[in-house]
Amino acid sequence: MTVTIKDVAKKAGVSIATVSYAINGSPRISEATRNHVLSIATELNYVANNNARQLKQKKSNAIGLFFNSWFGPIYSELVKGIEQICHQHGYDLVACSMYGNEHSTAHKYIRDRMVDGAIILTNSFDDDFLKSIARKDFPLVVLDREVSASHIYNILIDNFGGAFAATKALISSGCKDIYYFGGPDDSYDNQKRLDGYIAALGYFNISVNHDLLIKSDFTEKSAYSQMCELLENGKRPEAVFSANDEMAIGIIRAAKEHGIDIPTEMKLVGFDDIHMAELMIPRLSTISHQKTGMGELAATTLIKALSGENDMEELRILPTKLILRETL
Repeated sequence: MTVTIKDVAKKAGVSIATVSYAINGSPRISEATRNHVLSIATELNYVANNNARQLKQKKSNAIGLFFNSWFGPIYSELVKGIEQICHQHGYDLVACSMYGNEHSTAHKYIRDRMVDGAIILTNSFDDDFLKSIARKDFPLVVLDREVSASHIYNILIDNFGGAFAATKALISSGCKDIYYFGGPDDSYDNQKRLDGYIAALGYFNISVNHDLLIKSDFTEKSAYSQMCELLENGKRPEAVFSANDEMAIGIIRAAKEHGIDIPTEMKLVGFDDIHMAELMIPRLSTISHQKTGMGELAATTLIKALSGENDMEELRILPTKLILRETL
C-alpha cells in the first residue's frame, strides 16, 4: 500500500503543510521539526512524486482550477472568463473538483505541481497548505477567501458592501424585521454578507434578532424547506435578504405555495444576479457582481505572476451593484 503525505503527517503528529515544508526545505519550520518529519518519512518509506517533480522542471503550459463542485450557476460564468484568458495566452486549463478530499486528483495536481500555477475556489485546501506550496515559479490565485502570503493573490467581491446595500434597500422600503438566509458557517462569502447585513441594521439603529438568522446551505432545496417550515409555523416574514439567488428562488417557490404575494406581503433581495434571477416570476431583485470578469481577472493575474511581473496587487476587491426588479 502506497504511503501518502497524510500518513506521514499523522505518524509525525503534524499537519500536512508541515510535512510539505519539511520535504521542500522551507524555512517556515524549525530544524528540529524538519528532522523529526524526515525521520518519520524515512521510517514509513514515503517517496514524493519524483516523476511529477521532474515534469515540473519544464513548463506544462497548463493552469489548474480547483473547486468544490462542478455544479452551480456561478461556476459556469466564472470558468468562461478563465477559459477565455487562458486560450488567449496559449495555456491549457485543467479543472478538478475536490471529490475524494486528500486523495482527489486536485490534491495530486497541486501537491506535485503538475501545472504551472493554480486558481483556488475551495476551502478544502487550508491556508497553511497553500502557503507551503506557493512559490515564485508556482503562484496561486485564491478566490472568495483571504490568504496572506508571498506569491498568493486574492480576488474577492465586495460581499460586505453588497449585503449592506441589499439590507439598506429593504429597510428603506419600510421593513424592520428582516430575515437573513445564510450559507454554511465556514463560507467566507456567507460571513462577509452576514457582516454587511448586521452593519446595515446597526446603521438604522435596528437590533439584531437572532431568531431571524436562518442557517442554510446556499441551495434552493434547503431554503424552500426552511421557508415552508416558517410559514407553516405561523411566521410570515415581511422581508428576507437571501445570501444567494438560489436560496431566493426556493423562498419564492415556498411563498407562492403558501399564498404569500411578493412583494406586497413579503419583500426579497438575493445575491449574485444569476441568469434565473431575471426569469423568475416575480423577477428577483438582487446584488450583481462581475462573475465572468472575476474569472478573467483571476487568469490574467496568474499569467502575469507566471511571467515574473513585479509590483502586483495581492488583494483585489470587485464592486457589487444593487439590481432592482419586482421583489422589492
